[in-house]
Amino acid sequence: MTFKSIRACALAICLGSCATALPPSAFEGGTPEMRPEIFFAGTTSSSGVIETRSGAPTRRLHVTGAGETLPDGSFRLVQRVSFDHDAPTMRIWVVRRLDANHYTASLTDASGPVEGETYGDLFHLRYPMRSPLGGEMEQWLYLQPDGRTVVNEASVSVFGITVARVSERITHEDNSTSGSR
Repeated sequence: MTFKSIRACALAICLGSCATALPPSAFEGGTPEMRPEIFFAGTTSSSGVIETRSGAPTRRLHVTGAGETLPDGSFRLVQRVSFDHDAPTMRIWVVRRLDANHYTASLTDASGPVEGETYGDLFHLRYPMRSPLGGEMEQWLYLQPDGRTVVNEASVSVFGITVARVSERITHEDNSTSGSR
């Protein structure tokens, strides 16, 4: 490796580490408005891919979901999650809206509370993962202009280092409900 290529790699690493995501509040005013308790009500389905830190695909992901508002005002989403040819597992979310922009939730895949916030067409989630290595999941869910599709871009980090990424397209299947109400 030449000095120029080493210098170029070092510059790329420095520039990459300097990049920061926009704060969720930067999406204020985006339309249609993303409200998870509306978008995920009824039936949803998704497919996606899990990638390594370098972007190499490793597994495919398929999820079907059924969501409903509970008598106490919270929202429950039950998901059937499949990876490639593995047996499906169930994942259960119970979500509660705290104020105009903030949510809290419990999740069977989380080792602690889930924190969420919505601004415009964005729903942003962060939670500690229930796994042998621990780690944290961060999800950026963007409601698309059709009001029936969400693009989920997620990352898994362990000790602050991103170890995997998830790209997923979620579709609202139920004709009686739309994510943009």
